[in-house]
Amino acid sequence: MLHSAAMSTPPTPPEAADHPFVHRYRDLGAFAQGGFAIIHEVREENLRRRIAMKVLKEGIRDRPNTRERFLREARITAQLDHPCIVPIHELGAYWFTMKRVDGVTFRNFCKKNMHVQGAFQASIAIAVGVLLKVCDTLAFAHERGILHCDLKPENLMMGTFGQVYLMDWGIARPIGERDATGAGTPGWMPPEQARLEACDERSDVYGVGGLLYHALCGGRPHEGATMEERLLLAKAGVVCPPEDVAPDRKLPAELVRIAMRAMDPDPAQRYPTILALQAELNAAVRNGWWFATRNFPKGFSLIREGDIGNCAYFLVAGNCEILRLGQQVGLVNPGEVVGEAALLNHSLRTATVRCLTDVVVRVITPEALEEELQRSDWMGALVRSLARRFEEAIRT
Repeated sequence: MLHSAAMSTPPTPPEAADHPFVHRYRDLGAFAQGGFAIIHEVREENLRRRIAMKVLKEGIRDRPNTRERFLREARITAQLDHPCIVPIHELGAYWFTMKRVDGVTFRNFCKKNMHVQGAFQASIAIAVGVLLKVCDTLAFAHERGILHCDLKPENLMMGTFGQVYLMDWGIARPIGERDATGAGTPGWMPPEQARLEACDERSDVYGVGGLLYHALCGGRPHEGATMEERLLLAKAGVVCPPEDVAPDRKLPAELVRIAMRAMDPDPAQRYPTILALQAELNAAVRNGWWFATRNFPKGFSLIREGDIGNCAYFLVAGNCEILRLGQQVGLVNPGEVVGEAALLNHSLRTATVRCLTDVVVRVITPEALEEELQRSDWMGALVRSLARRFEEAIRT
């Protein structure tokens, strides 16, 4: 894991001091380090630009497979030519240079913004936008047969002008490859990775679910007092519900559902691909993530005539019929809303709405609608004004 720190400048970067390649750079000092490497800011004199140089630590260069893993990171990253993956410039024996990324980690963004009074809704919208770009990046890597395998908030950088970078491909591996070393971060890894089993695209789906989980509640999927405890929880796939981790937050029901499905301990129950997860996130953005999604079978009555209403339904998929006194008087198709009068007052239902097929709906409660309207000042004001006029018309 990399972290900012004040460090003394080490000796000249690797390679012999008289090597012509080394003289192209001027060391400006180290600014981050992890367990295996130190990252320096250097000036590339020929192009007069500041870039980053990742240097393998001297004391561990002779460890078995350490140098091979380091070089593999550079070579895999260099093959992934994508706007959200930091480009690699040059590779030496124990170092490589890359673009210098300025910004904040996803962890620091969430820590700074998610607890600010009144800022959660806007911040979660930004976080979802970032994760949609992460999905694009991973889909690109998966198409080329590569898994990231270390998705965590520290490895996701957010630039000043909207840039998003998925960092640290140090333990990336080909899809389906089994890793016997146990590389990864126990607090964030999927169960199959923790158990040293083969991983596939659904393993990175789990990782994106963990990033969404962190944005929602601020925790890790596998929270334990020690590394060993977190590893045991990861092997079992035990994830505490985000509502229990952050009971003081009004969490968007749809985003909670997406995060928990992505982190299902059984890979077969997760989204099958990163693009399927991205599609769900996009649908949540379009249709309102404060509204819970529910499935109902053919023949089920969403609304019963004479019942007291307390919510409305937005039909996402399937078809329903509207019945009055047992007679069909209309149909409900995807994109339409039924039961909206209940959002104004708990009046008796005037019709029955029955599913003609299996359906998917968004449940619109007054509380969820209010949360959604707070995201847009003008839309909220418009809807409230229309609601007042509707109530006045009913009374007269």
